[in-house]
Amino acid sequence: MSLLRRPRLSEPILSGLLVVAVAAEHLYMSDAGHPQWSGWSALVGVLGVTLAMWVRQRQPAVAVALVCALVGGTVVANDGWVLISYIAFAALVSFLVGRWADRVWPSAVVAGVAVVTLTALDAVVNSGGVQVAMAGNMVIFMALPWLSGRYLRQVARNHSTEIEQAQLTERARIAQEMHDSLGHELSLIALRAGALEVAPGLGDAHREAAGAIRTAAAGATERLGEIVGVLRPAAEEAPLTPAAAGIGGLVERARESGMDVRLEGSLDDGDGVRDVAAHRIVQEALTNAARHAPGSSVTVSVETGVDGVRLSVTNGRATLPPRAGATTGLGLAGLEEAARAAGGTLRHGPAAGGGFEVVADLPAREDQRRGVRL
Repeated sequence: MSLLRRPRLSEPILSGLLVVAVAAEHLYMSDAGHPQWSGWSALVGVLGVTLAMWVRQRQPAVAVALVCALVGGTVVANDGWVLISYIAFAALVSFLVGRWADRVWPSAVVAGVAVVTLTALDAVVNSGGVQVAMAGNMVIFMALPWLSGRYLRQVARNHSTEIEQAQLTERARIAQEMHDSLGHELSLIALRAGALEVAPGLGDAHREAAGAIRTAAAGATERLGEIVGVLRPAAEEAPLTPAAAGIGGLVERARESGMDVRLEGSLDDGDGVRDVAAHRIVQEALTNAARHAPGSSVTVSVETGVDGVRLSVTNGRATLPPRAGATTGLGLAGLEEAARAAGGTLRHGPAAGGGFEVVADLPAREDQRRGVRL
């Protein structure tokens, strides 16, 4: 059966009620003087229904065969007459098989063989008198419930796929946020270790240890980037929750870690998407500067105008050995997506006089363009 299958308490209860109904209807018809319904037919009916309901989960094709044999055989033997409980039995088993069976063709083959066999048997016993009624009964009481079950199965499968996709997207989003945060912290650790490595008066052993710390931090950042690169979806929206630490906090933490960085201007709160995009752009740009141009001076500039905000992060040439390792380009691609989600643009490339710069233009809200603060 399918992995979507979940045991339902109602199904065993329905099975028990169905067995009781078959036995009771057989006994009633027998007491009413109908010779075709006897104690033996009641025993066969109860055993057939019980067996079909028992094997329907593991062997759905066997359950379909039992339904066709019991219900179809009864129709042929009684010249078109069938018990109401048998009709309910055929509909219930067909629905459950359609709802939970993984494969379609075994049950379809069994049903097809049963139709041919019962048609031939009816031609011998009743001269074909109940063929139309039997075909109609199988369509109404077996095919339609089976199709209903398959439809519900497809709906459940689509819902399950949507849930799995949402979970994967959320995990990728969390992984990306962890990469942005942890990658930034590891870059600051590597920067601090690099500065300690070239500090005057440091012993060789301590200098070697500082170099080892810088290398380990660089390697950890590389592995973190590779892992997030696997989890990162092809397209994702920027998160809508503003970052807890502003641009000033990022610059201060970088300065405390030994980076020669200064902040020009400030960004007022006002737009959650824009603030998050600005935070991520500055954070990633500082991380890249610490990684590729350690020891260089970095300038973070915030220019606020009527139409929006221009952010620029510019670093000079490296004065310390840059961290080894290939880059994936996902960081800058993520910044472009963050700027786009905020309605802005981003460009990056070599800066005048050497170094590198990242420049983002983020628009203001409509109310801010009109000079109104809400």
